[in-house]
Amino acid sequence: MKILKRKTTNSVYLGESIKDGMCLICESKNVTSNKCLECGNTQIPVYGIQRKVINKNHILKLNFSLSCAQRQASNFLLNHYKNRKNAYLKAVCGSGKTEVTYETILYSLNRGEKPLIAIPRKEIVQELFQRLKSTFPSTIIKFLDGKNHDDEADLLISTVHQLINYKDEFDLIILDEADAFPYANNDYLKRLVSKSLKKDGIIIKMSATEKEYVDADTFTMNRRYHGYNLKMPIFYKMKPSKIISSNEFKEILSSNRKLIIYVSSINKAERLAEELNVNCCTSKNKNTSDIIKSFKSNKDKLLISTTILERGITIKNLDSMIYDASDRIFSHQTIIQICGRVGRSYDDPYGNIYIFYEKNSIKFNLVKDYINRMNRML
Repeated sequence: MKILKRKTTNSVYLGESIKDGMCLICESKNVTSNKCLECGNTQIPVYGIQRKVINKNHILKLNFSLSCAQRQASNFLLNHYKNRKNAYLKAVCGSGKTEVTYETILYSLNRGEKPLIAIPRKEIVQELFQRLKSTFPSTIIKFLDGKNHDDEADLLISTVHQLINYKDEFDLIILDEADAFPYANNDYLKRLVSKSLKKDGIIIKMSATEKEYVDADTFTMNRRYHGYNLKMPIFYKMKPSKIISSNEFKEILSSNRKLIIYVSSINKAERLAEELNVNCCTSKNKNTSDIIKSFKSNKDKLLISTTILERGITIKNLDSMIYDASDRIFSHQTIIQICGRVGRSYDDPYGNIYIFYEKNSIKFNLVKDYINRMNRML
């Protein structure tokens, strides 16, 4: 059932939004007599409608062949779904983990079920939507990102926050970047995922790293789809105030490659973008998609970003740089994801990662250990 705050045609009255000390919208028990303190819902009538599914023949159209590892991972996910078992796919950045979910999605669609791909950050939702339109040409696909809410579709792509609108709705939820902000360690968002899944529904979680205990069978893809090793970053010990004037930084900028410079805060992003006279991507931007599009189309060579672009983007001829890696916002998982933005194609299988830091940290050793371990695995 989809939870709505308004009455619609053929709707069913479900009751008050707060009942017996629990919010029926987000299932929080942090409520007063007439308001949920987590999602903000007040004591109002709640109605539900059932999304309709029209049975039809869905097809999968690929312009590439899965690698051996991708085929094994695809079979792993499909078999777990058929056997009604949750699964976790641990896959290095650029291994093509989204592609190995296609067979499972297709199976779910052709059974007349309701699948959903959930992504913690809205910046990636539209990009994935564009990719999947040609992959499932006979399937109606729509996305929910907070601004758009049209769910009359066979397959939905959504931010986790938008799952507040659903209860017992989806047969399959594929949760990408399960360790990413804001989903990781967030009980509120985890409840939204849980309540929107049918009682017998299956959840598949995916990420290159994990921060919490994984309570499902796991399959690991340690190689990118093109078969090349992960690139080890180059580390520079330097105070942030010295970076722009350094020979190292000038040499990096002299390359003909694109470069994203990651910084630890919105203020730093805006100041550095102004100093270098380039665009920046932060959560304050209302035109993030336009900035990324311009950057991809070779109009711009340099881009400043917070960790908002640490995941999910694929850009050709790209290098990455972390400006102030000692800052605690750059956990070793975040650094691994930023390293994973480069070398994502056959034509450019490596790319360069530059990490500037002021103080040594164990997290840098964790990054090196992870890359070496993945590269050693057969």
